[in-house]
Order: sequence, then C-alpha cells, then structure tokens
Amino acid sequence: MRKESGSILIFIFWALIILSLLSIAVSYNYSGDIKLAKHESDNIKALYLAKAGVAKMIAELNSDKNLYDSINEGWGAEKEFKFGGGVVTYRAMDEGARFNLNSANLMKESLILLGLDDVLSQAVLEYKAGKGEKGFEFMEELFLVEGMTRDIYLKMKDNVTIYRGNDSRVNINTANNSILGVVLGMGSPLINKIVGYREGRDGKTGTEDDGLFTENNFSGAFESFGVAPDYVEVYKAFFSVKSDFFRILVSASFSENKEVFKNIEAVAARSGKIYYWKEE
Repeated sequence: MRKESGSILIFIFWALIILSLLSIAVSYNYSGDIKLAKHESDNIKALYLAKAGVAKMIAELNSDKNLYDSINEGWGAEKEFKFGGGVVTYRAMDEGARFNLNSANLMKESLILLGLDDVLSQAVLEYKAGKGEKGFEFMEELFLVEGMTRDIYLKMKDNVTIYRGNDSRVNINTANNSILGVVLGMGSPLINKIVGYREGRDGKTGTEDDGLFTENNFSGAFESFGVAPDYVEVYKAFFSVKSDFFRILVSASFSENKEVFKNIEAVAARSGKIYYWKEE
C-alpha cells in the first residue's frame, strides 16, 4: 500500500511539474502575442499619425498666400505636434527648386551640368522623346535609360524632379547654387549676385534682411545686377518666384520607447493632389 501511495505521489509530482512547464510556455507565448499585437497597433497608429502630418503640411501650404516662396518661410522649418501619445515631425521642401527633367525644352547641356556625360545625356533625351507627352512618370524610370547607374542616379536625384508638368522654370528664391548653375551656366557671375541678394547685408539666410524676388521687383533686381532691360525678360522665362509643388517629409512615432516609427515622403501640389507617395 505504501509503495502504491509513493508511486501516486511521484506521479502527481511529475504531473505538477509538467503542468507548470506547460503553464509557463503558454504564458510566454501569450506574452509574446501581446507584445506583437501592441507593436502592430503602434505601427498602425504611427502610420495614420504620419498621414495626418502630410495633411497638416498641405493645409499649411494651402493657407500660404504670399506672392513668393522662399527658403526662410515656415513651411521649410521642421515642426512637431503631439496627439494621443504620439509625436509627429514634419516639413516641406520646394519642388520648384529642382530642375525639371520633364521640361518642355530639356537640353543636353543642362543634363551635362547635372553630372551626366554626353552619351548618357543624349540617351536621356531620346528616352524622354520616346515617351511623348507623358515624359518621365516616376523617378526610378531613369534606370530604364541605357547607361544609367545607381551612383549617377544617387548623385543627381536630389537636384531633379519630374512632378511639375513641363514647366522649365525653377524658383529663384529657393534654388541652390548647383541648380542656378544649371540654369545660368556654371561660373555665371549672376549666381553670386542672386545668392548675395537673397542673403542680404549680413550674408546669411533666414534673417530679417534677406532679399526676396517677387513679380514686382524681379526686373529691378536684375537691372541692379547689371542686366540690360531688354534681357530681363529672357531671365523671367528661366525663373519663377512662387511654387505650386512641394516635397513633404514626415516622421511619426506612437510607442513609449519611440522604437516604432513611420516615415512618409510625398510630393504634392499646393491644392492637395498627391503625385508621389512613399512609406517606410
């Protein structure tokens, strides 16, 4: 009898151990499921927060009634808002500051100034001509041009756009020195004069004495640069002073440890129409 009792106790002992191990395993799996569900929930919340950041930036751009767009305006500064425990940072970049590869009068010389050699520049022109009125429909389409490499693409992609129709002008208030050089020719004395005018007396951007090009003062500014009045109209065909297209950059987090992030890069018209959208 004692032997049978001892066997029963041993059986019960091992049964308890097995049940305990099963309980721990189930608890561990359940805990993992909870963490996975929480991560997925934070991920979805972060995505919609990022989308809200894009919508907020578009609303701000739409409410900007200035007769110009310049590099020191509010849309260019990184801003932040919080909602329900989430944090969103957002800003915009002027797509009008980039050289338009879908320009109606795209020339080989401009492509060479962007860093392409003669052969590749000709290949780009021929590819674009083959697309007719559509032109380039997405940036990565450049890889379909014979001779295009990843290094060349990465070197030029931040200076070019395809999202402004066939408008060949660039915004004189926001274009960098490289793009001014593509438009005017590298080494043109007008580049330093334009940049100097934008920086003002203190030689810095983003300060109160910055010069702004508008439709009203464009002619006077260029005449002060030594450009003859008859030629001012030529330069008006090269430049705009206000933009309708912007690249919006948004980053959103919706987790306590800030490990869950969603990034969105979009190109949108001031009206709100989206031309490019990328989520990460």
